[in-house]
Amino acid sequence: MLTITYSIIVLSKEQQNARRIVAALERSLYSGQWNDRRDINLAWLERVFNRLMHVNRFCHERKVELYLEPVVHNISCGDHAMFDRLDSLNASSSRILRHACQQAQRILEGSETGADTLVSAIELYCAQLQERFSLEESELLPAAYRLLTQEEWFRIAAHCLLGPGKGKGKGGKDRKGRQTCFYGISGTGQRERLRYAQ
Repeated sequence: MLTITYSIIVLSKEQQNARRIVAALERSLYSGQWNDRRDINLAWLERVFNRLMHVNRFCHERKVELYLEPVVHNISCGDHAMFDRLDSLNASSSRILRHACQQAQRILEGSETGADTLVSAIELYCAQLQERFSLEESELLPAAYRLLTQEEWFRIAAHCLLGPGKGKGKGGKDRKGRQTCFYGISGTGQRERLRYAQ
C-alpha cells in the first residue's frame, strides 16, 4: 500500500505542476504588449515562445504519460475509448503546436503583422492540455488504481524516483515511439529562422 500511496502522491503532484505551468503560459500571453511602435515585440515573442516549448517538453515527459498510460493500456481488456480520446487530444494538440510554431516563424520573417492568430493558437493548445489532464485524473488514474498489481505499482514508483525524461528510449523517442522535437528561438532579438533541437 505504501508503494501505491507514494506513486499516487508523486503523480498527483506532477499533475498539479503541469496545470500550474500551463496556467502560467496563458497568463504570459497578456503579461506585456504584443506590439511596439513599429512591429511585433520580439522580447514578448521570445518569452512566450520559450515558455510554450517548456510546457510542451514538461507535459510530454510526465510519468503519467510515459509510464502509467502504457501500463494501463496493456492490461486493460475493456473499452479503449479513453485511450482513443487521449490519443486524439495528443494529435490535436500537436497540430495546434505546429500551427503556433508556423505563426511564430511568419512573425520572425515579417510576413505576419499581428500576434492575434498566434495567441489564439496557444490558448487553444492550453485548453487541449487541460482537457487531457482532466481525462487522466477522472478516468486514467482511477483505472490504474483498480487494475495495477503491487508489482506494477512498484515499477511505477521506481520511475517516479527518476528525474524528468529519464528512462526514455534512445533516439529522442518516448515509450510510444513518438519522435520528440522541440523548437528554439534566438535570444539575440534578431529576426531569424526558428531552430529545431532534438
